Amino acid sequence: MNLFKTNIIETDVDFISDVIRSGELGFGPLVSIFEKEFEKFSGKKYNVATNSASASAYMLFAYFMEKYGVCDVYTTSIGFISPAWSAKHLGHNVIFVDVDDNLLFDMNHYQSIKKENGRKKILMPILYGGVSFIEGFDKIEDEIVVVDSAHCVTPTIKSDYAFFSFHPFKPIACSDGGMISTDDKDSYHYFNLYRNFGRQPIDKTYDIVSDGFKFYMNNLNASIALTQLKRYNDNLSMRKKTHILLESMKLDGRLIPHDEMSSYYFATLICRPDSLDELYQKYPTSKHYPMIHKTKLISSNQFLPNTERIHKLILNLPLYDQNIYHS
Repeated sequence: MNLFKTNIIETDVDFISDVIRSGELGFGPLVSIFEKEFEKFSGKKYNVATNSASASAYMLFAYFMEKYGVCDVYTTSIGFISPAWSAKHLGHNVIFVDVDDNLLFDMNHYQSIKKENGRKKILMPILYGGVSFIEGFDKIEDEIVVVDSAHCVTPTIKSDYAFFSFHPFKPIACSDGGMISTDDKDSYHYFNLYRNFGRQPIDKTYDIVSDGFKFYMNNLNASIALTQLKRYNDNLSMRKKTHILLESMKLDGRLIPHDEMSSYYFATLICRPDSLDELYQKYPTSKHYPMIHKTKLISSNQFLPNTERIHKLILNLPLYDQNIYHS
């Protein structure tokens, strides 16, 4: 059973084909249009399109290193590896926070483990499964909040920065892409330079004025993403209906709830231990994700009791098509 499916229709192909025929595959006007349109989703003034969420996370932690030096980065362990890896690779300290029963950043656990050592604290909650909100972040004091919003394109959680994924299976898809969204103008200028090798136009050429990589989104990917933006609400409605169907099926476990502004990326059932094998045989999907702190790369000795208890009981279920559950 596939957990995800990309939804490209004929009218999308027509628009994308026009871009291909134009020859403007790399640089082009659609990236700026996409950034402007995405403001309605992110709720932030500045939106910088990139070639992946991983690139977005890397730029964020490069910026924090330049601005604050080594930071303490607090995040949960059930998520994709690249944001935590980026922070670690760039020299920050990554500290894992336990999850609550809905697999979200547990603010109480964070308060019990946070370090008062003079370093800037960065909190990186993960909007697992597409939810838009996590309790407790409206009470943050001097910490910086960077939201891993790869699963949700309409976050409502209070934050300083959010980064998004437009991987082919995400709620807004292209062949690959990402976004950093913020209201901070200084960092916006930093990201614009960094995503294009640190290049700044001068006369008829350019200078290199900062660090950077090839992290920009190209015009072709922007064309695909724009088609998905237009149909986001229709696709979301379909995923919501599938989630309602799953609720009615009374599967043997607890279905994690979504909130009003959730993107309903996928459903998650916390199975009863004695039903786990049977449910996996009936709905054989991949589990999102391995626990980062237990991977060979990170190999942390932190003990996260709720994370480690719940992780073995996770069954992720697709939402893109109700017919999966009628067959």
